[in-house]
Amino acid sequence: MRFARAALLAAVLAAAAAQAQEPALRLESLAERIAKLHAQVGQGVLAERSKRALPEAVREFDGALKNASARATTADARESYLLLRLLWQDLRPWTLKPPTRDNAKRISDRVEEVTWVAAKGARMTVNPGRTGTAVLAIDAAHVATLAQRVARLHLLRRWGLRDSSLGVTLEGASAELRATLEKLRAASANTPEIETELAVAAGQLQFLLQAAQELEGGRGSSKQLEFIAKAGDHILESMERAARLYEGLAP
Repeated sequence: MRFARAALLAAVLAAAAAQAQEPALRLESLAERIAKLHAQVGQGVLAERSKRALPEAVREFDGALKNASARATTADARESYLLLRLLWQDLRPWTLKPPTRDNAKRISDRVEEVTWVAAKGARMTVNPGRTGTAVLAIDAAHVATLAQRVARLHLLRRWGLRDSSLGVTLEGASAELRATLEKLRAASANTPEIETELAVAAGQLQFLLQAAQELEGGRGSSKQLEFIAKAGDHILESMERAARLYEGLAP
């Protein structure tokens, strides 16, 4: 009973924190999370949890896009969110279709364009001058996205989507994830609370990469898929908290 109450409290706090975060910063990682959850459902990875989380994440994206669009104050930002809305209208129906490899490929073809435009909108909306801790908040949100992307791409490879572009994208995303996280860990503005979140993310990244290595080496099992999925989510959660902390430091 005590564990159940603690789990419920954690869920409530997480939901409240997500609502408090700048919506523009969440769109990029939410899009990748949706694609990752689709791949998890298709392969039965954390099956029941993934089935519940997928439609919830789609609804979260709907709400965050609406809020971010309303906060756009410049013509360029409004144009960016108009484009994002059109891209999302194309992607959204595929995320709710049966999770097959063909549908996963279609989602994969679309989601990185959605995340690119979402990141562009965030840069226009969150401190357009992109200075100081506002830049660090954007970088933290991008690390959250990359963690979901790297996990998703490993899941897709395990599912049999092994075209050459996927491998190149995975290698590039993994390198960018490590580099951006290390850049944040070296930031002089970090508080002890931020350093804790970054250390947690770095530790989870090692777990993710180790599980992926075992999977690629043929020693992996469904447990490695779960480790990859969970580590990607733990990094997401830590980096969203870090982004909020950076936002709190911004003048």
